Amino acid sequence: MSTQSALISTFDPRYAGEFIAESYYHELVRNFRNRFSDQITSVTIAKSALESILIDDNVSGIKFMNALEDPYDPSTRFLVLIPANHTVNDRLPNSIIKKSGYLKSDGTFISLKRTWEVLFNHVLNYKRLDPEIHYTRINRGNFFGRERIKELLNATDSESFIYHFGYAIEADLPFKPIVQPSNGFKMFLEECCPCPGSPLCKGSEVCALTYLSEKFSGGKESAQLGVLRSFRDKLLNDKISGLEVEKYYTISASLLEAINNHENKEDIFKNLYDKYLRPSVEYLNGNDEQSAYLLFTEVLEYLTEEYLFQ
Repeated sequence: MSTQSALISTFDPRYAGEFIAESYYHELVRNFRNRFSDQITSVTIAKSALESILIDDNVSGIKFMNALEDPYDPSTRFLVLIPANHTVNDRLPNSIIKKSGYLKSDGTFISLKRTWEVLFNHVLNYKRLDPEIHYTRINRGNFFGRERIKELLNATDSESFIYHFGYAIEADLPFKPIVQPSNGFKMFLEECCPCPGSPLCKGSEVCALTYLSEKFSGGKESAQLGVLRSFRDKLLNDKISGLEVEKYYTISASLLEAINNHENKEDIFKNLYDKYLRPSVEYLNGNDEQSAYLLFTEVLEYLTEEYLFQ
């Protein structure tokens, strides 16, 4: 059995992450500095922020999401710390969507609305660094399991940690993180399953639009999804509409999981297809992009309010 296959078959999200040798840490950081010379190489994380998130026993780990206050100023980089649920299966757990917003790496709060903006700023910045990469392949962040984070917290009395950005050349995994105590204690925790970039990251299987089209289109999903994806790519080139797409990708897997927990899930999914997805395709086929976009933003707001807020 391959290493990747073994990882999938035994994956427990609480233990995501692995400790590495100091020499490998230096290699990853050096690779990142050479590849992205204008980007900052590290962010400081407050210990209090990590501890406050892990107080909740239902949290299986934290998604450390790349963010920028200004997409054109690398010095404004920070992390948004998004807790993930306790689902244990063959993929990374889903984000917990909090109406109040999230903690930043410095321990302060950021609103949910601003969260979508700063996450998309990272995407815009990365597209500038690598114009050829498709938006769906840009690494947005990394997940560390609660038990691995607790091991690091318990090993030192450091009040903060340094989140270094690394680059694994052989796997083409940029913005690959290494976390170490800021007091110089030589303990290096590295992410083992980035998303995108890992077989555990199955984004194409948890896209809500793909799920609905395949389930209810009557064999027309290929044509429908082609129309929607072309529209998505067009929206992503705009600062405002692109932000809405980024929001969709952040909540999509969590949304599917939330609806699947309802007894009348089939009725809910069918209503979403009939009321939103099918009309959107019809608008786009009729070159009415404005109506399709308004419908897209409407359903995002409705679904978030109805099923996701915690």
